[in-house]
Formats: sequence, structure tokens, C-alpha cells
Amino acid sequence: MPGPILRNAVVTHFGTPNQTEGSVNDPRERTEYGMQFNEKWTYSGPRRDPAGATERVIYWLRYDYVGSVIRKGKDAEWQKDDTLPQGLGRAA
Repeated sequence: MPGPILRNAVVTHFGTPNQTEGSVNDPRERTEYGMQFNEKWTYSGPRRDPAGATERVIYWLRYDYVGSVIRKGKDAEWQKDDTLPQGLGRAA
């Protein structure tokens, strides 16, 4: 089983996010798709996405990876993606 996802590994794989909300030091926590977070990274057209997503959101709570949601088309529904740890491990 892969270890925890590191922020630098995500940036190395996908590049910098197209949009960010919050920050590592933001005390406000929010919840989306059942995931509690204080920072949200959004990728539009992420390069080399292991799930073939056209959009991906990655949630962080301080420095810890919380989870990710993806959609595979502009009008597709967002769905939780639990495969990112394995996908990043294969891509390394």
C-alpha cells in the first residue's frame, strides 16, 4: 500500500493547480463530498491523470491529503476518487 500523498508529489505530477481555495494555515474548515478540509486544489485538464479525469479537486487538511473528486467530462457528475494514492505510486 502506498504511503501518504505529499503535496510536493502532487505538484510534481500534475503541476500547480489552476485554482486554490484556502491555505495550509487557514483555520476555517469546510466539508464537501463528505471530506473535511481547509485547502482545495482544482485542476482543469490535469496532465497525466491516473483516472483519466478531465477535472480533479484535491482536498487537504493542513499538510495531510484528505481525498479527491473527479469528473471525466464537462457535464459529468463529480465522483469520489480513492485511486489517487495508487495512481501517483504507479506514475513515479
